[in-house]
Amino acid sequence: MDYFLLGCLLFVIGGLVAIFFKGNVKGISFLLFEVAAQFLILPTAFNALIGGIGTEKLISFSEPIGTAAFRLDALSAFFVIIISVGSLLAAVYSIGYLKHYDEKKYSFSSFYFFFGVLAASMLLVVVVQNAILFLIVWELMSVSSFFLVGFENEKEEVRKAGIYYLISMQIGASFLIAAFAWLSSLTGSYDFNTYKNILGTQGTVSIILFLLFFIGFGTKAGFVPFHTWLPRAHPAAPSGVSAIMSGVMIKTGIYGILRIILLSGIPEKGLAFSVFIIALITAIIGILNAISQKDIKKLLAYSSIENIGIIGMGIGLGMLGLAYNIPIIVLFGFFGALLHTLNHFLFKSILFYGAGIVYQKTGTRNMEKLGGLIKYLPITSIIFLAAVMAISGLPLLNGFISEFAIYLGMANSLSYNNASLNILMIIGFSGLALVGAMALIGFTKLFGVTFLGTQREKFEYQPKEANALFLIPMIFNLVFVFIIGLFPATIIQIISGVINQFTQTNSTTEFNAILTVYYSLSKGLLLFIAIFLFFFLIRYFLLRKREIKNFKTWNCGYQLESSRLQYTGSSYSLPFLELVAAFVPQKTTVETGKEIFPVEVKLKTSQHDFVERIFIQPMLKYVRSFLNLFAWVQSGRMQQYILYGLIFLVLILIWIIGVR
Repeated sequence: MDYFLLGCLLFVIGGLVAIFFKGNVKGISFLLFEVAAQFLILPTAFNALIGGIGTEKLISFSEPIGTAAFRLDALSAFFVIIISVGSLLAAVYSIGYLKHYDEKKYSFSSFYFFFGVLAASMLLVVVVQNAILFLIVWELMSVSSFFLVGFENEKEEVRKAGIYYLISMQIGASFLIAAFAWLSSLTGSYDFNTYKNILGTQGTVSIILFLLFFIGFGTKAGFVPFHTWLPRAHPAAPSGVSAIMSGVMIKTGIYGILRIILLSGIPEKGLAFSVFIIALITAIIGILNAISQKDIKKLLAYSSIENIGIIGMGIGLGMLGLAYNIPIIVLFGFFGALLHTLNHFLFKSILFYGAGIVYQKTGTRNMEKLGGLIKYLPITSIIFLAAVMAISGLPLLNGFISEFAIYLGMANSLSYNNASLNILMIIGFSGLALVGAMALIGFTKLFGVTFLGTQREKFEYQPKEANALFLIPMIFNLVFVFIIGLFPATIIQIISGVINQFTQTNSTTEFNAILTVYYSLSKGLLLFIAIFLFFFLIRYFLLRKREIKNFKTWNCGYQLESSRLQYTGSSYSLPFLELVAAFVPQKTTVETGKEIFPVEVKLKTSQHDFVERIFIQPMLKYVRSFLNLFAWVQSGRMQQYILYGLIFLVLILIWIIGVR
């Protein structure tokens, strides 16, 4: 554990050391410390994950913290690996990305300092087992990411996004503070292990506590209706920060929920049903809003909400398995949730990295202004396409494997004679299939409109393929996207220690059955690849000496390429969005000249988050109305403010005299 804590410290030291260098050397010096930290953190984490060798260290702090336990078990190790590797890849990417800002007055020193604090605080969040210290590092994680979101702080929309994000995090933290304070008052301790006595009772108190924790951690993860910060913060942040926030940081919320489930033991059936339903709603609302977006990073942010919903469905499924004592459902549910957590980190990081390249090479994130980028960014385009296929859940790639596990868990649930469980699983099965279909619509729109066809507007300068600093993190993640997609049984065995933490009984038979399913699936996928390669080689040898001319099969009078004849992103998704207009309200504005036959017509469409319009905005309206009742307090008169100070001093004196 000492090596692990030293590794966390190296992240912070790297950020501090970077302050004393200039220009691009800051990023290189920071990266060297990050690489050194991997050699201290990853061996300890893999020992806990694969070898089952957990570790613990007790450190004494002054009151009120007292003795704090740092525990690294299989669950913590799983998240530590994602956080550590994800931070390293984002650091490599950021060196190349920040070159774009060399000539502008941005503080690279603060960027790398807060980057180091963010990475260290995320690592500590998943190992600290003391309530007060946990809340401290949780807050450090929120504050450091707030400063990273506000990197381009001269832009008003960035400042607003940062403040909105920070307020959202404080609201979530308030629920965590309430839950930890209540638990600590009941147990007389801040150590997580003592909370089992309360959380495992299955009484009213434990249910309320679980809900408080779920709201607190769910706000960080992005569950509906606490998701509205994501589509604001991700577009505002630099792409490397967006990748680490979406691919890594929001998973600390998932970790928190899983940790509370471990401490709670067998959950109430009502809680399990609620988590599953909330997760399904989150997935549907997330992808509905993603389809309607024109901003690439905003689309990806809403897609993160969708994927958090899928992870939540796996968690809810595992909780249902525990509640009904069905081991096979427990294994499929938690395996699907954990693997999709890893998978989402892999392909969503690629997509945010790719979005950053597009933005830097073209100067825009609006896909309606893009098109034809595959001609200029061929490597980026191919990697991006693979990630799009993975996030859409297509076979041969990792997204399919984790979603398939959740499908199998729901299918197995139907074999048990329980009406309410069966109805829920039918709804879940249909809902997840709908989410998959909508994801395919959203991501074919994203890739097709951005990379295919003809460019819609002239670029200031012709885009060129990104350099190695951009591409290395993407290629690294892509390798594991394919490995997990083709050899899923291997990853099951690697994370089996985490899954076994959630089972209440010996589940060897069920676990072997899952391995058998995935071994068979792997053989089928490899056979498909072999058949494809066989026919490809036959075609190659038959045509290798023949001249092949390109013909447009369905020409239909089409003679000249023109962006005016192409689908826009809005027109591509419009038929579907019209079907769900009540949930994704669209505002259309047409601007024309005053002439009878106007030369130019502009059509603008904008979207509104249904949940924000129904819940958030009315709440803000009431809060403003309430605060306006006290507007008289801030009158602007100095005499009144001095009077406030005198009244405060008098009250303090009265309180001191009363205490004595």
